[in-house]
Amino acid sequence: MSRLRKKEEPEVLPGAVLEDDCQTVAAAESIDVVDEDPDDDHEHDVTWTAVAHNPEAGDLLAGWQRKPASWAVWLERMTLWLERPFNTLTATRQLNPFYHTGTIAVLLTLVVGLTGFYIFLFYKYGFEESYLSVLRMNNMVITRTMRAVHRYASGALVVTTLLHAYRTLFMERFRGQRWLAWVTGIVLTIIVWLAGVTGYWLVVDARAQLIADGFVRFLRSVTPAWADGFVLWLTRADLGGNSWPIMLILLALHIALFLAVAYFFYLHIRRLSRAKWLPDMHLVIGTMLVLILVAIFFPLRNLPAANSQSLPPSITLDPLFLFYLPTEGGAAAPWLWGGLLLITAVAIALPWITRDRALAEPSGAKSIGLPVVNILLDRCTGCTKCALDCPYGAIEMVERHDDKPHKFIAIADPKLCVSCGICVGSCDGVAVSLGAAPPELLWDAVALRLTLAKAKAPDQPLRLVFTCDRHAAQGARPFLAENGPVAVADTAVEIVTVPCVGTLPPDLMVRALEAGAHDVQMIGCPPDDCRNREGNLWAEKRITRQRVPRLNRAYANAPITAAWVAPDEFATALKTPLPAAAEPGAEPDFMTARRMYPEISWRSLAILFVMMVLVLLAQVFLTDMPFRSRVAADSAVLRVIVEDLTLPFNRTGAFNLPERPLILRLEVDGNVMAEESYDPATFFSQPVDPFIRELAIAPGNHHIRLAFVDDPGDSTLVFFETTTELVPGDILRVVYNPLFSPPCKGSSCVQ
Repeated sequence: MSRLRKKEEPEVLPGAVLEDDCQTVAAAESIDVVDEDPDDDHEHDVTWTAVAHNPEAGDLLAGWQRKPASWAVWLERMTLWLERPFNTLTATRQLNPFYHTGTIAVLLTLVVGLTGFYIFLFYKYGFEESYLSVLRMNNMVITRTMRAVHRYASGALVVTTLLHAYRTLFMERFRGQRWLAWVTGIVLTIIVWLAGVTGYWLVVDARAQLIADGFVRFLRSVTPAWADGFVLWLTRADLGGNSWPIMLILLALHIALFLAVAYFFYLHIRRLSRAKWLPDMHLVIGTMLVLILVAIFFPLRNLPAANSQSLPPSITLDPLFLFYLPTEGGAAAPWLWGGLLLITAVAIALPWITRDRALAEPSGAKSIGLPVVNILLDRCTGCTKCALDCPYGAIEMVERHDDKPHKFIAIADPKLCVSCGICVGSCDGVAVSLGAAPPELLWDAVALRLTLAKAKAPDQPLRLVFTCDRHAAQGARPFLAENGPVAVADTAVEIVTVPCVGTLPPDLMVRALEAGAHDVQMIGCPPDDCRNREGNLWAEKRITRQRVPRLNRAYANAPITAAWVAPDEFATALKTPLPAAAEPGAEPDFMTARRMYPEISWRSLAILFVMMVLVLLAQVFLTDMPFRSRVAADSAVLRVIVEDLTLPFNRTGAFNLPERPLILRLEVDGNVMAEESYDPATFFSQPVDPFIRELAIAPGNHHIRLAFVDDPGDSTLVFFETTTELVPGDILRVVYNPLFSPPCKGSSCVQ
């Protein structure tokens, strides 16, 4: 009994019918349509196998190719050199986590959110209560592990986000319609950093104390009134034992920042078709195992609680989030923040201060950048393949209302086009082009190269190699510099560069074989590392007959091969011999030689796991570095807080206001350290700002006095006066409160 073969229907957009909408005009107008080969795709009026060749057209394909910036080429070359050992050890490109930094960042965000929710269930509110609740978490194995996973995943999120941004930078994927993803990615990175800082603040330990002090200095640089108000708020909460609202607000801010991260992730991928959220399963499992194992064997260390009486003598520093602490209070701080602001501003402006340029433009023409998608409406049959394949949603299918019998027509949105040319390769009806030039120029360029190559090497078999402009700027550059075909073993090799390997229609490769090429090779980017997201994936699926337009059945095992390698491995791919027959008399398996995803061995997975463990361990140790505050080592701190300067007058009535200004003076050992002048006419009738000062003073025995003075009248109203011994790192916090006698200092200020 014969076996019935079930045909897998090609994918089309909803509403399109393959038999009615994806065929020639003549066939659509015919009553009876006979499909002689049900596995072949429907033909069009114009096809790549029969498109006319114009010998006068020349090689105009360079007008479609992107000219990379020299700095981007240099950055990518350096990166490829660093990645090469990893690719060599794992022996498979699809395991390289550097190709998956975007999706790994999404996975880590989910981990941070879930572990953060679990930790939230055990968190208490208040300066002391919050710190003690964190300490109690260490007594429970699961909570201790979840807290460590939360911390390590947060750090890894920063690392992967920065690596993703760096990869986007040297691939120059920030111009045109990609500006939204680039700008939102920068904002997202800043929000992740802020969320991490607030997370450290929530612990209320010595590290959080330095973060709070740094925030006060930041507010003081913006507006002193805000800084004074914040200090007064913290002091009231601390002295009154009512600090839970502050910690609740800080936790709400931390959660709001996380939600903002999730929202900006959505904006980041908003313009992408078929956005890939998570990495491949082996990376998901490996990442989770590594995080959990490292968290179990390397739990977090707890620092002492924040102390209003002394500066932290030493902490462990996380440079990913707290990189600014070593510069706090020094001359380097303005340079650090100024430099970061400048870098951020330049990065945000990159899409507009730079532009994509074509490798070659018409002589004398003004540079207008790369050509964008152009639909030849008279040829379009509404088959929806171009709209399906576009990674950026630059083509939309709408209902057709002209005299054509097809239901849909493709409409392009040039503002969303990135000039990848994938739509050109998806249209077997030769109805899609880039710019004003007809799509036939693709075959014109190939035919010209074949003719010249056969003339220069008539006695050698000729291999035609297609590659993308990314490979052309790296590993293929030495071969392209030669005039004419290059010799590889006993074969003459002619290299044709296209914007992306996804630009190539399968029928064009078939026609190249018919025109005299001995074999055709496609050299594209590794899995998940295509500059145009899906160009390499669609190209592989087309030539392995898994996606329309697919390679014609008659050429399913034709000498067409592919190599999916990093751009610096072009020479190795070029020298790969054609597959040999498995046994005498059998045909070589060319179909297998085109596949992108080879079998992954357990050895490769083990190497990947070990490398991920080593990378995370490096992060753990490098983000737990000992750090000692320069201020704590060399000086003590005097903090003076007087909320209401009028209280002494209202309470005692013992001070006669002079006509001249009131002078409030802070003295240390008889030296005036701060002084404020007030108009007596408005002193009681208008609000008076609190007097808040923080001074670094040398350790030792000091006499400190704060008083209203009237030198000519020799009258003085003393707020407080004391003599005390201070050692390095001490904080003398003097909070004036008329309910206490003598005025309270430090921990004695309890209401």
